[in-house]
Amino acid sequence: MEKLFYDMITELHIREGFAQITYQNPALFAFPTTPFGYYEAREHFLRQEVYGEDADRVENFWNGDKVRTFLGNGSRPAMQKIEFRMHTKKGLRWVEQVAFFASDEGRQGGLMVLLRDITDAKGERMDALNEKDRLQREKVGLPDIFTFYQNAEALLAQYPEKKFLLFTTDINNFKLYEAIYGEEKSEALLMMAADELKKQLQTTLGTAGYLGDDYFCCMFATERDTREVVEIVQKTIQQLADATMGFSESVGIYEITDRSEHIENMYDKSLLALNTVRYNHKENIAVFRPNMFMSKDREAEMIRDIQRGIQAGEFTFYTQPVVDISCGKPVSMEALVRWVKDGHVISPGEYIPLLERSGYVVMLDQYIWERVFERQRAMLDQGVETITCSVNVSRIDFELIDVAQLFASLKEKYRIDPQMIGIEVTESAYVDNYDRVQKTVSRLHELGFRIYLDDFGSGYSNLNSLSDMKLDILKLDMKFVQGKDEQKTIKIMESIINMAHLLNLPVVCEGVETEAQLRMVKALGIYYVQGYYYYRPFPYDRMEEILREGGRVETEGIRLHQANRIHMVEMFDDNVYSDTLLNHILGPVAFYEMDPEKHVELVRVNDLYYSIVGSEALVDENYRNHITDYVINKEDIVHLLEAAEVDALTGSQADILYKRADGKIMTIHAHAFFISKSSDGIGRYFVSLRNFTVLYDRIRKEVTAEIGQGETGRPGCAVASAKRKS
Repeated sequence: MEKLFYDMITELHIREGFAQITYQNPALFAFPTTPFGYYEAREHFLRQEVYGEDADRVENFWNGDKVRTFLGNGSRPAMQKIEFRMHTKKGLRWVEQVAFFASDEGRQGGLMVLLRDITDAKGERMDALNEKDRLQREKVGLPDIFTFYQNAEALLAQYPEKKFLLFTTDINNFKLYEAIYGEEKSEALLMMAADELKKQLQTTLGTAGYLGDDYFCCMFATERDTREVVEIVQKTIQQLADATMGFSESVGIYEITDRSEHIENMYDKSLLALNTVRYNHKENIAVFRPNMFMSKDREAEMIRDIQRGIQAGEFTFYTQPVVDISCGKPVSMEALVRWVKDGHVISPGEYIPLLERSGYVVMLDQYIWERVFERQRAMLDQGVETITCSVNVSRIDFELIDVAQLFASLKEKYRIDPQMIGIEVTESAYVDNYDRVQKTVSRLHELGFRIYLDDFGSGYSNLNSLSDMKLDILKLDMKFVQGKDEQKTIKIMESIINMAHLLNLPVVCEGVETEAQLRMVKALGIYYVQGYYYYRPFPYDRMEEILREGGRVETEGIRLHQANRIHMVEMFDDNVYSDTLLNHILGPVAFYEMDPEKHVELVRVNDLYYSIVGSEALVDENYRNHITDYVINKEDIVHLLEAAEVDALTGSQADILYKRADGKIMTIHAHAFFISKSSDGIGRYFVSLRNFTVLYDRIRKEVTAEIGQGETGRPGCAVASAKRKS
């Protein structure tokens, strides 16, 4: 096609949830020309293609109010324009975007969006910005997307007999990682991901590319079955997660079968697969399947089936309680939509993505919200004291309806105390349209509803942004307790919890499934949890039974525990405590090291340490080894330190027999904590000590006396009796 005045022409069918590029200047762009999901494309365009400093302006241009103006029945503007910078084959360029309403055909409506390069007309030099982009690619060490396309096409042509797989990857929650750890460490994370691809290229025929931000793509030849490849990739992802406190990658894979297909369309299919598992906590790899492209006829049929299901009462909600771990009782519950069709529960994953793409999720959400108000009212009318029930509000709800007005109407209709209704807003909803969501949430807060920030840590906001949000409760994303690296998990959770407490926000931890996870949460000072450890989601009828029994729930709900927590860093402030006072607060303490061969050495001690072991034990040149020279059972120390590594939060404890240089036998109670491990496998441990010698001597005397007096013929009972008396 001859070059047009405009460099790109795109059709947007927002209500139907798809878009399609009908023309693009190949000298500037290489986007897929097959239909693609509108909402996924919108996010990708804003986060990847638009220059970062212009993204907020462009996002505001496409906010919900303006889209509704385009699609509404009132007067429509002839067109709207905006100028911004975006990434192209020629580097960063200024473009003019023009959008206008196209037709009412099918009562769906559509928009035409035109782009043209206006860099020369602007008369601005883009060299500096393009240089910055180039330097970032050089750091990563991989070519851009356009070069990747060329390299991939060349490989496919050169090796027609080989099987190739095309991968697209995205680092989950990269913006959150950057907000917590800073720019330098986030760049190191990008390098780590890029290095894995380069390592693969050293042994495998293929090519890779860097798309910018935290996106990568690659194409490799393989003789393995695709399922085997998925297992290998899964192990690589887990290694990255272990090294970065659970910040892992999502991966979409397309198995190339048709060599005549444009490489851009192949990439598009891998991206579609990626979008099905993005932020999925259970699965993070997806292989493209043809049925991922649901036809518009099939989508329309399913939407009609959902409408019929709502009218037939097939949609309901299950509840999953939030539990106060101090008493083990539910303090609130969350409503979770369920479709029960022909006696079978249909997974939300089969219909929620379609409803979100099409906008029909608003219809289902409103139906569930009203059912929650209805059931809460019914319980109150029966004289049953209930607890707060929270409902989920999606980003699409904020864009397409007046959420605050709707909840105000439900409040009046059902005469419900708004404190009995919680409104859960995901972190990603704030990111998509911060200003609109913030205004709506403020109105809901003024109406008296409790506001939860759901899945905190799964999106892009940082800790500082919490202070600007009108929130009542913070819900931590389940990936924190389900991460593999407990040490890093603890550090990041402590940061979030401390910030939440400073903002007077109670914290709920999601995804608690095991006893070990519960212990960690308790130790971190979190009082409320939600997860399979206590309850799986169940029908509301069962919740009604629990409420009717009385005494099985805590009706005060989720509240802030006001006790001031001591921050340990305060104890080491020179202006607050002297060394002498700190010594007496901490008691006898020491730092130990243990190498992979289980050799234990003493590294540092405080003054009170000498009061137990005797100063003569530490005066010779071999003081580092004195612990193994004087401890009667050397394995006790090794086991103590090994156990401390297993439970990094609460450490390990043991009573150890110690023979001083003067011959006196001591019973020392040791409490060890694992600190860190060096690259050569040397572990470092903090150990606090207490002298239990007097206590054990007294027990031994009492046991001896009781046995001698014949109180019992069972020495074991005598020992237990003596311990109880002590």
